[in-house]
Amino acid sequence: MDDAQVMAAVRAVEGWMIDCRRALHQVPELGFELTQTRAYVRDRLHELRIPHADCQGGLLGLIEGARPGPTLLLRADMDALPLEEPSGPFSSRHPGRMHACGHDAHTAILLGAAKVLGEHRDALCGNVKLLFQPAEETDGGAKPMVEAGCMTEPPVDWAFGLHVMPRLPVGVVETRAGTLNAATDGLTIRIHGKSGHGAYPEGGADAIVCAAQLISALQTLISRNVSPLSSAVLHIGMIEGGVAPNVMCDLVTLRGTLRTADGALRLALKQRIREAVQGVCQAMGCTADVAVEPGYCALVNQPNEAGRVLKLAERLYGAKGALEAAAPSMGGEDFAYFIERTPGAFFHVGCADPAHMPAPPLHSRAFTLDERCLAVGATMEVALAMELIGTKRSDD
Repeated sequence: MDDAQVMAAVRAVEGWMIDCRRALHQVPELGFELTQTRAYVRDRLHELRIPHADCQGGLLGLIEGARPGPTLLLRADMDALPLEEPSGPFSSRHPGRMHACGHDAHTAILLGAAKVLGEHRDALCGNVKLLFQPAEETDGGAKPMVEAGCMTEPPVDWAFGLHVMPRLPVGVVETRAGTLNAATDGLTIRIHGKSGHGAYPEGGADAIVCAAQLISALQTLISRNVSPLSSAVLHIGMIEGGVAPNVMCDLVTLRGTLRTADGALRLALKQRIREAVQGVCQAMGCTADVAVEPGYCALVNQPNEAGRVLKLAERLYGAKGALEAAAPSMGGEDFAYFIERTPGAFFHVGCADPAHMPAPPLHSRAFTLDERCLAVGATMEVALAMELIGTKRSDD
């Protein structure tokens, strides 16, 4: 299949993909608890006569080409977010749950690509693994699937994934070589003071005042310890403490996140956080415990494969349709674990209606997307398959 044939084949299943996306949008589920979502995907794979199996809360399908050859993995995440969606024509039927990050679109895109590739097995010399992943938004479903062997039997030679992006218009594909998404670490700090009467501050050690000083000090780690040319975020998103207005607080808990795009900087900031906490707390007559919970590793695109994505996007959608990201995103993405093991790349697919930009962001109750992006995503996935394992590969 050449590019024109790929685009025509995807257009032929576009309505089916939209139906899939709307059905999935109405049953958003969280984490690994994806009963209805998984059942829907399983039914579609069965309908397409694609063999599949459960894998660590997700699903793994396999399309075998007409001739043997290498294996390409395509991934979609399936989980939603704990948000209440405004009412609409196909809005969430699950209270307090919403597909506000577009994973319903990712799943529909991969199903659409599977439908096209399954109908054109004779154009493939190799395999396509279809990986439907749980828990990208929570504990991370990618790593357990990798550890369970999703990259073996047959071994994966390339892996690609995508994410819809509302800051980009439909018809634009974005990626970059090297780091595309930051490493994510959780941060919990417990400040221990000395309780006392609020009217007699000299008799205690106020953990709330210490926390206020510490939050300010932690912000200077970014502004004064990190080069302006580097990327890092240290955010304190939760603070808990105090029992009454007139009682001096003896325990405050801070929780936050550290995002870094460089491994050495990640290690350095973890150490500087501990040093800042101990220094500030000692000065305020308090003590503290610091726990850094490792999160996702940084997502690092293999340069050749990121370049492949950009060249393909330009070929399909013109020069304006291929955008090289200037800097990494501070958002986390556990697709990183797949391309730690094999060459590959992750890319963004514009999902905003060009006539209505700027669009509401990801993780917003107002998030929506232009469903024309489904065809763009599926076209990219099918075209990648044809380029890498098609019977008329460019390296033949």
